[in-house]
Amino acid sequence: MQQVVGFADESAFDCPRGAPLGPKCTQAFDLKLKEPAAEMQCAPSFFDRHPEIVVAVVLWLASNAFVAVFAKLARWETGARYYGMSDLCRWDCSWYSSVAGAGYDNFPQRETGDKANWPFHPLFPAAAYSLHHGLKLPLSTSLVATSKLALLLAIYGFLLLVSGLTETTVDRFRAGSLVALNPYLIYGHAGYAEPLYFALLALAFYLVEQKKWVAAGATAALVSATRMVGFLFSISYAVVWLKDVKWRSVLRSDNLNKVIGLFLCPLGTAVFMLYMYRHTGDALAQVHSQAGWGKSPGNPFIVLWDCLSGHYWPRVWGVMAVVALAAAVWLFKLRKPELGTYLLLAILMSLSGGFWATARYVWWQPPFLYAVYCGLKRYPALWVVYVGFAAGMASFMIIGWFSGHNFVV
Repeated sequence: MQQVVGFADESAFDCPRGAPLGPKCTQAFDLKLKEPAAEMQCAPSFFDRHPEIVVAVVLWLASNAFVAVFAKLARWETGARYYGMSDLCRWDCSWYSSVAGAGYDNFPQRETGDKANWPFHPLFPAAAYSLHHGLKLPLSTSLVATSKLALLLAIYGFLLLVSGLTETTVDRFRAGSLVALNPYLIYGHAGYAEPLYFALLALAFYLVEQKKWVAAGATAALVSATRMVGFLFSISYAVVWLKDVKWRSVLRSDNLNKVIGLFLCPLGTAVFMLYMYRHTGDALAQVHSQAGWGKSPGNPFIVLWDCLSGHYWPRVWGVMAVVALAAAVWLFKLRKPELGTYLLLAILMSLSGGFWATARYVWWQPPFLYAVYCGLKRYPALWVVYVGFAAGMASFMIIGWFSGHNFVV
């Protein structure tokens, strides 16, 4: 009744008092009656307001279940030692554990084959140490838990990055599954820095695309403190800047923000280099110490040719690298030069150090999965092929993780 009383004023009906209700008056009356109904509509649900968060959580739970199931199968059939998530901490996870537990080595250790933990950048072990110190968890558990939590952020960050391409909930689940269930998803659950690196890099690309320059630069600084290759984002940042038609107006206030963001991008690498210089006397110790693993900077194209002309796993990794390089070129065609530039340089940089770890350097790059999603969206029939490959490789890598064979790294 209150709504009807509110309409009693003749201005509400758009007709004079006492006049007969003609079509014009009736139409105005109907419109006024519809206004309260619109106001009484239910507020949007959490899913409607934050679809990326809900999708990310669901996919993250599915990814954890996938790893747990196949890790148990590995224990049943191969005698693998898996009784909890801390048993996933293997291979390079032990190096991160040494950083989180005792800091960086003063010099290479004879018992580890003249190796030092210098190549392992500090942000990931620092994050794991916070769990270790705050929750009193064992270091191995803290590292695995940190990588798992970072995987959730990685899925969410990637969904934001591709948000311009995802129109429906099905699209979001498909895009997020490229991260949550990718062929090398074991690295998202095994105490490695890959998911944290992926998450921060995806967020940095999203923020720079949104023209949030300082936030993008600050996030990129964290990327470069996670993986050495992260400093390459400075180039992608500059590419986005140059795409802006107003870039020549250097006196504008928003350009000051761009300059600040650009200088922030490599800050993580710069600080780590200064620390290495003070700690070891060599600012590039993280590069030079790769010699302990038999790695030294070389020609990436020669390494790629050696892979393709070889057999078994090196050839597989070589094919993956070629696909990644082709994806980088395609990103330029898609008018995403910032993504293409980063992916191209990141793959060439990883190949310059040898073919080991090429696969995870490919599959844990946001620009590469962005290109994969664009391809699958354009040719949806290929989803069946991709899912078969991803599921098979992911399950095989989980079982192989406990085998002791170094093809998994």
